Amino acid sequence: MADKTEKTEAPEKDALKVGDYIKAKKFGPLEHSFTGEITKVYNNSVLVEIRDYNPADKTAVGDMNNRAVVRKSTAKLTSAPKA
Repeated sequence: MADKTEKTEAPEKDALKVGDYIKAKKFGPLEHSFTGEITKVYNNSVLVEIRDYNPADKTAVGDMNNRAVVRKSTAKLTSAPKA
């Protein structure tokens, strides 16, 4: 009988990479969801340059220097905005 000790890993469901655009849920000082471009990838999160956000969050986004760290599990991959 064949030995079945070898594990098969499922491919990552979201292979996020630098340059991808994502949509993220509100958190911390942000009261609305936002979209942005990934600038750095970590093990379980990504650093996002916030590109599009609700005007009510302008102060919070400014305080965060237009950047946020988002968990990979909550990030939703989107397409880049049309220039």
